[in-house]
Amino acid sequence: MLKKPFIIVPLFLFLSFSLAVSAQETAGTVEVAAEDLGVEESGLFSWLTDTVREVKIFFTFDPIKKSELQLEKASRQIIKAKEEAEENADDPALREKLAKADEKYRETVEKINERLDEFKEENPEATQLKDFLDKYTDHQLLHQQILRKLEERVPEQAMEIIRENRERHLERFGETMNRLQNKEELKERLKAGLEDNQKRIEQRVERMRTIEELEQAAPIIKERIRELKEEGEETFRELKAKREEIEIKGEQTRQNLNEVFPNPEMGEKIEQNIQERKEEYQPLILKVKEETKGIFDAFQSRLRLFTPQTEQPKAGPSESKFYGESIETEKPGNIQPKVPAEGEKEE
Repeated sequence: MLKKPFIIVPLFLFLSFSLAVSAQETAGTVEVAAEDLGVEESGLFSWLTDTVREVKIFFTFDPIKKSELQLEKASRQIIKAKEEAEENADDPALREKLAKADEKYRETVEKINERLDEFKEENPEATQLKDFLDKYTDHQLLHQQILRKLEERVPEQAMEIIRENRERHLERFGETMNRLQNKEELKERLKAGLEDNQKRIEQRVERMRTIEELEQAAPIIKERIRELKEEGEETFRELKAKREEIEIKGEQTRQNLNEVFPNPEMGEKIEQNIQERKEEYQPLILKVKEETKGIFDAFQSRLRLFTPQTEQPKAGPSESKFYGESIETEKPGNIQPKVPAEGEKEE
């Protein structure tokens, strides 16, 4: 008799968990993982990896290879800042910590920019430079995506410092890209991620958002981005429509999540936890969904068995089926005394 409550509770939790995941997915939230940037998450030996990278940078003299190592360093700095903000969102000193992290990141990026300027002056048509600029452009846009998502999650004071730094980084990035490549090359590199059908549509939408922010923050390349939008009018129209669709679905799902978790703080904490560990949970969600296919219909139909009744149920056995089992039960309040048949002795 205790089996049904123990089955329903996990199902309820899983249903709530799936709903929260769905809220993240339909909201168009696309997280940039460390592996997307070619670096590692923080771990027990991260300090050793960072130290080895610093040694490599010191002993590397090829400008492009040195820039590649420093780009890895910049990506690690962004990931560490993200982890710091997510793990210590309530820390009063978070604003100062993020400001220091940004200063280190800016120094690393400035070294890359200076080295690229020198290399281009001596080797204007070098294939090495063009190949690295493809990667550099992509990673800079991903860095901005990380910072934008972070800006939406931290307290207001920390949010302000992230926003200010983001605008400055976007402007500096636009100036650097304007110096290192001609108009057509810049447009091609920005367009690459927008038309890549191998990427999820949400990733392409996020790329479009960053390009639109770059247009506002970097006046020096504003005209080039306008040309890009005109030439790719159909692509931008498709992505904008998808963004609106994602936002509407995301709001609907968040409302459903609030109905499941009336306490706003509880819902927000669950949503944040799932977002932080989405990649870890996703295989589990898919597996459980497959294994419990059809169970939720039975779950909903049997919920009424556990709802308080206003009337006393009729006497007699009731049959309960769950997970393919048939259980005969008798309600204690309805057991009737046995009446002996005519001619039968009463015991």
